[in-house]
Amino acid sequence: MSSLFSSTDCPATEAISKLPFSEEVSKSVAMGPDTNKYNSSNYSQVYRNRAYSEKLIDSIHPDLSTHPKLFNHAAKLYANRPCLGARPYDYVNKKSANHYEYLTYSETNTKKKHIGAGIIKSLSDNKNLNLELEAHRKVTNHLRDWRSYGVPNYLRDNKDHIIEKSCSFILSIFAVNRLEWLLTDLACSAYSITNTALYDTLGPDVSQYILHLTESPIVVCTVDKVKPLLNLKKSYPEETKALISIVSMDPIKYLDPSLYQLAKELKVEVTDLQEIEELGKANPIEELPPTPDALYTISFTSGTTGSKPKGGMIPHRMAASYMSFLAFIEPQAKLGDIAYIFLPLTHIYERQTSSFALSAGYALGFPQTTVGQTNVNSFTNMIDDLRILQPTYMSIVPRLLTRLEGLIKEKVKELNPDEQHKVNQIIEYKLHEQAKHDGPAGYDSRFDSYAPYYNLRKFIGYDRLKWVQTASAPVAATTLAYLKASLNIGARQLYGLTESGGACTSTSEYDSKPGTSGSIAPTVELRLRGVRDMGYDVAKLEGEVMLRGPQMFKGYYYNQEETDKCINEHGWFHTGDIGNIDERGRLAITDRVKNFFKLAQGEYVSPEKIENRYLSANPIINQLYVHGNSLKSYLVGIVGIDYEQGLKFLNSEFGINKIDMSEDEMLTHMNGVEVKTKLLNTLNDNVRGKLNGFELLHNIHIEVNPLTVERDVVTPTFKLKRPVAQKFFSNAIHKLYEIEQSLIVGAKLKMAKL
Repeated sequence: MSSLFSSTDCPATEAISKLPFSEEVSKSVAMGPDTNKYNSSNYSQVYRNRAYSEKLIDSIHPDLSTHPKLFNHAAKLYANRPCLGARPYDYVNKKSANHYEYLTYSETNTKKKHIGAGIIKSLSDNKNLNLELEAHRKVTNHLRDWRSYGVPNYLRDNKDHIIEKSCSFILSIFAVNRLEWLLTDLACSAYSITNTALYDTLGPDVSQYILHLTESPIVVCTVDKVKPLLNLKKSYPEETKALISIVSMDPIKYLDPSLYQLAKELKVEVTDLQEIEELGKANPIEELPPTPDALYTISFTSGTTGSKPKGGMIPHRMAASYMSFLAFIEPQAKLGDIAYIFLPLTHIYERQTSSFALSAGYALGFPQTTVGQTNVNSFTNMIDDLRILQPTYMSIVPRLLTRLEGLIKEKVKELNPDEQHKVNQIIEYKLHEQAKHDGPAGYDSRFDSYAPYYNLRKFIGYDRLKWVQTASAPVAATTLAYLKASLNIGARQLYGLTESGGACTSTSEYDSKPGTSGSIAPTVELRLRGVRDMGYDVAKLEGEVMLRGPQMFKGYYYNQEETDKCINEHGWFHTGDIGNIDERGRLAITDRVKNFFKLAQGEYVSPEKIENRYLSANPIINQLYVHGNSLKSYLVGIVGIDYEQGLKFLNSEFGINKIDMSEDEMLTHMNGVEVKTKLLNTLNDNVRGKLNGFELLHNIHIEVNPLTVERDVVTPTFKLKRPVAQKFFSNAIHKLYEIEQSLIVGAKLKMAKL
């Protein structure tokens, strides 16, 4: 393992200027050396990026080997550029302004230093420190011991689990995406403070579990989280005994005054980030730069099984690797380039993309503030932000892409016949051009300025957007192709996990054959393991994806048992994802090992593939959870439909045209057997030829927005938690299978009798 450029080759700034790689080199893969070393009939050969098949890269340059080194380099290089931007928030009227205001890179760097010094000073002076607690001793010894962080020092507890002790005290961040989120993260990084994130919506059990496991003495949060944290401290005094400081990102004057007394009783100091910053400004401390092996963050996986989250340990070497990977394939920013930081920073995917953006000179725009508000439609807010921010690129997830596709298709249908015909012609032209070979964007001045076509971009807020990048789950190739053609944008499909620091593969912006996740990064190597009982044979280059390299995590914090389950004796991480490698060495993910299920007739079913097919082919629905029972021969589904779409369907198909119909009344109509059968036939007709017969839905339950984080049936990055969803919708599923049964079979029998 080594840096892309050595110190003798060129200085760091010159090394950065040579990036990104050309697509011809970086998008191909070749078999790495020693490919047969651990090979057997059940393992494929090893794949590496073709650009560096002889070695794995851990950073761009030796001088850029940690998270803070990469940011500090950018802060010096782009000092006067906009860095972190937000829509100013009116706390009285609870409304965000219709413009963004930015801190420059220089201002961000200064604030980072003040906050970092302020955190150390405030904790050191905290009168509730208890030196009997190891976490509190780490606070008092931080200025002395920071150089030793990352030096292996494994201890064992009475459960014989190896514990990662070689890190600082752990600061927790408890907030939705905010400018202050990344300011706090940068401060921790610069001062060798390990951080983690509490989940904003997964309930007190998960939060107290993380606080207990990490023994976090300080939480930086939004003002609406102060009360829940104090209640958590009150309800779980033993588990949260290390917590002695809560810092509000919002001005402390907006905190309920009654909470001060509760905080005093619980021996917790409550202040705000502004006060911490002023404290650090008055008591400056030089940065405490971490070593590459020091622990940057602990990223807790939200998990899709409903079990307790596992804390992936992310050292600075790994952070530098995943930032470097994106720098290998994505452009350094030009003045005015903006990244929209929409996906949850609680997860490593947006941590990776935002860290890259900060290292590459982009301005980062954050979602509008929603302090204390509930039932906020994040999709609607996203569109509102995009129209104001007009970013250069953004990270997004498949479920939002399918919703965007449906929105655009509906918008095209609203055009008059002549405009609709012309726009569809342009889209067909783009699809044809972009499918010729990798690279062509299909730009054409004759078409691109045609107002009804260009207005599709403007409607979304993609006026200046160059590309989106998607990960988290597979997405239908037709969805990516349609969005590229209709919105005149590029689309990268990536693959990765918390354990790989986010994305470790990527396609190009204009991949002629979308549907894969592209080629492996120079920072990771890949191979496949056959899963014979599910019919996956490595001889056909299909099986479970396995990863290894400097971009991979150190293991799960305080959990040697789970670490040993997924990392074998040769250092290969078992992802649990099923994939295949095509003739060009590109990886395609088909599903999770645990997500596959078998129907009564013996057919294996991949639910994510089916969900994506239905969603991309049917704009009338915006959510879908497909469920199968091994004792049944057919599938059922939980369908999400917009209120307006439901009304439109009832009116057009059944002549029900009530303007004042409530949402509940609309759903009562929609879940009637006759209406459901009609809708189901429409949905199935639109996917025939794209799915096998046994993959078609036979019955559905309809709701407005059934798959929400609040219900805990999806993760904050919108991955479906299937075991949790199955339990949550158990009554509806029972009705579909045992009471109503197959509407498709029933309809056929009815027709036969006629």
